[in-house]
Amino acid sequence: MPTIPRALAALFCTTLLTAAAVAQRPDPATVEMTYRDKNDFTEAMQPVPPSAIFRMKGYYLWDPSVIQVGDTYHLFASRWPHSEGTEGWKKCHVIRATSKNLFGPYEFAEVILDPATHPWAKEGVHNPKITRVGGRYLIYHIGIPGYTTGFAWADNIEGPWQPVPKSVIPTNNPALLVRPDGSVYAVGKFKPKPAKDGDVDAYMDAHTAPRIDGPYTKLGEGSRLPYNFELEDPTIWWANNQYNIVCLDWESKATGIFKAFTYYTSTDGINYKLYSSIPVWHRNEPVPLTDGTKIKVTRLERPQVFVDAKGSVQALLAGAQPEDRSAEWFLIIRPVKAFYPSNPH
Repeated sequence: MPTIPRALAALFCTTLLTAAAVAQRPDPATVEMTYRDKNDFTEAMQPVPPSAIFRMKGYYLWDPSVIQVGDTYHLFASRWPHSEGTEGWKKCHVIRATSKNLFGPYEFAEVILDPATHPWAKEGVHNPKITRVGGRYLIYHIGIPGYTTGFAWADNIEGPWQPVPKSVIPTNNPALLVRPDGSVYAVGKFKPKPAKDGDVDAYMDAHTAPRIDGPYTKLGEGSRLPYNFELEDPTIWWANNQYNIVCLDWESKATGIFKAFTYYTSTDGINYKLYSSIPVWHRNEPVPLTDGTKIKVTRLERPQVFVDAKGSVQALLAGAQPEDRSAEWFLIIRPVKAFYPSNPH
């Protein structure tokens, strides 16, 4: 893998009118991208088994993340009571569910992190992501209030989980890539105020650290990375000797679809290229199921990949809001036909 990157960049910059105006996309001919007429990641997306849709009656679910330990798949997510409404995510807790198959069905196991007993996420524990670091398990998440990132450790996937005493990374909803030498590359979201070119702006910045517990240093100059792109909620993996990021197209600049899942690659972690302007997945198309039916969603958020040891994507996970916006949000684990990036360097 390359050395720790010094900056993170996207490859296009446009001016966006206010939220009441129509978003202006860059001229596709001027946007540097790998493929203009196809997206083989999109083509690898498969119908969803009904068992791969995880719901819990009486609760909203969000932020899915899965890890395999032995013959069991462990799904981590944030959860809050339906009675709290859509804004209840600010008071959520973290749960674990299990299955013998990546695509479910999953059974609820336990609550593992609760703001009532958390040392610094006193109001909500949100956006959990599970990974391994050395011989231990790590959940990184944001804490509310503060919207900064910290960790919880466990020697066993079933816990007990021990939160660190305070947050570690000054960023929101990040993705971490832990390198073989133990150093870390983190990409997260921030919303500058006042907004620059819209009702709410969402940008990503990058941080690096020599080890998982820090110290973390922001990369690049100033408070924003170059090119003023608006993206959020990344997931990162390493494949084809490059960094790979799937994130949300916050204001439709990459794909023309609000919050579509869009895909970037970089060989050095500094210069990122749009893989294709064709979105990987978006909310405007009903989700196909393996039984031939389809379900409509009004939001798809928090993308997360499940990859094999070779870096091939086996599943793309998302939180989903149903067509009935008053109903509980749920999780989707969508099969992917072993996508491995084909872009030349």
